[in-house]
Amino acid sequence: MAPLIKPILLLLAALTARPALAFTGDMTYYTPGLGACGKHNSASDHIVALSPAQYGHDANPNKARVCGRVIHIRHAGRTASATVVDKCMACASGSIDVSPAVFRLLAPLDQGRVKGVEWGYAGASSVRVEELGDGEVRLEVVEEVNEEYARFENVTESEL
Repeated sequence: MAPLIKPILLLLAALTARPALAFTGDMTYYTPGLGACGKHNSASDHIVALSPAQYGHDANPNKARVCGRVIHIRHAGRTASATVVDKCMACASGSIDVSPAVFRLLAPLDQGRVKGVEWGYAGASSVRVEELGDGEVRLEVVEEVNEEYARFENVTESEL
């Protein structure tokens, strides 16, 4: 193995290693409409609103880096996935607000709030490696994005 290959493999492992479920908090549900990411949604869509701590404070919330990312949620032995489309201003760090469709997959709606929900971003990051020659490489961390949401970004409200 070339002298640089082993350190590069270790670096790649460190860059891509992320816990699958990185956050813990409460989960509530809400009636979706126009979300902070600029997309209209309904109660049957599998969507989530993140707390300000996880959503971020972008100058234009429609362009927030989390918009369109998919998260995996686990509670009481059940799992569900949801796409980030909104910001939950009342949510504490780690807590999420989901559509009724997502909530029903994890708990009965009459519970309203469940504690100890674990969640994390799906797909994590991947690393693109470009060989530059003479044993040198360039590494680029690439965030995965929900393709369906990415196609939506250029649609105007009149096209909905």
